[in-house]
Amino acid sequence: MRKRYGDNLWDLLRILAAGAWSILVGLYITGINLIRPGVCERYPRRDHRPDYQPRPGYRGDFALLSDPERPGGLRCIACLQCQNICPDQCIHITPEGKGKDRHPVQFRIDTGLCQFCWLCVEVCPVAAITMTPDYETATDQPQKLIRDLDTLRERGRNIPEPQRVEPVGCVADGGA
Repeated sequence: MRKRYGDNLWDLLRILAAGAWSILVGLYITGINLIRPGVCERYPRRDHRPDYQPRPGYRGDFALLSDPERPGGLRCIACLQCQNICPDQCIHITPEGKGKDRHPVQFRIDTGLCQFCWLCVEVCPVAAITMTPDYETATDQPQKLIRDLDTLRERGRNIPEPQRVEPVGCVADGGA
């Protein structure tokens, strides 16, 4: 026959004492952390500094860069490479025209689906899509997370020419 815990009084008291001790230790740790000051800033309550800029390399919201000489006024050639490489399939482009006159008539990015991996920015052959330093894009309405062509164009108006950065470990002169 299998031995059960608590067959005698001493075993039962030992089990109860171990359980009570475990609960007291847990309550002690919880109490200490409850009165300790927090290390995080709660988002809506933090002070906004007007001069705040995210760190270099920050991946913020999207923008399309302008080129007044191209059809549609955008640098984008609607090659669909950003749409094809996107792992989340959150970029949707409707192209128009052929050859040098090709441009997007619809360009949508659903930032609610996006994981901000930067692949779309890296793959663009004409550096038309970039990410801005905007960091306050939170909303409680999912439809506000969809960026359309006009929004992307407006965001890209005052953005300076993006600097191309070589990935770590690459040799700039093409040698190995």
